[in-house]
Amino acid sequence: MATCTWCLAEMTTAVTCTVDALHLDGRSVKMIPNGRRSGSGARRRCDDCGVASGGWHHPGCDLQRCPLCRRQLLSCGCRFDEDGPRDDGHDEGDDEEDPKQDDQFDTPLAPHGVDGNGAPTEMTSIGGVSVVVHRVDPYPLTDITTIEGIRCTTALRTVIDLATEVEPDHLVEMIADCLDRSLFTIEEADRRLVQPDMANHRGAERVRRALQRVR
Repeated sequence: MATCTWCLAEMTTAVTCTVDALHLDGRSVKMIPNGRRSGSGARRRCDDCGVASGGWHHPGCDLQRCPLCRRQLLSCGCRFDEDGPRDDGHDEGDDEEDPKQDDQFDTPLAPHGVDGNGAPTEMTSIGGVSVVVHRVDPYPLTDITTIEGIRCTTALRTVIDLATEVEPDHLVEMIADCLDRSLFTIEEADRRLVQPDMANHRGAERVRRALQRVR
């Protein structure tokens, strides 16, 4: 039997831990809940800390993903306020490899803030061009497509995610353009927007309003 030192619950039977966020420079960063599925498609408890599907992992869980870089939290190298000051003699100016550096990026990922949908963002560059990386929960496979060998989000999901970043009139123009080019239909958009993960998505609500103007 193992008891979580944070929530004081028995790990293998607790539905969830009470730790649902970490902090970065005082800003709350929401943790990623357990969402693993078994081979049959049924949701199951975490194989390491035992929380139920949808519950918050107990701190120290091997399967907890970092809410910033989406890698294993225990080894990703990202640091939060809860970690305290560094005590390994590392100087912020040391020229050592940043553990958050991805091969496709020219520069280390640096915290940038939160986007219009509430997702953490980071700054980096690709090919000398500055880009903002948005860290979101894993997309369902229906929101993923491949264009000329590049894996990316579908036109509909891209519009939903960008909806909070553009003016309402521009969003209407974007949707109308996608409809004219048969990238998706109004019926497809309606079906996607009523799915559970879109219930509190800020961009989804804006797309719902915009669709009323293009019907």
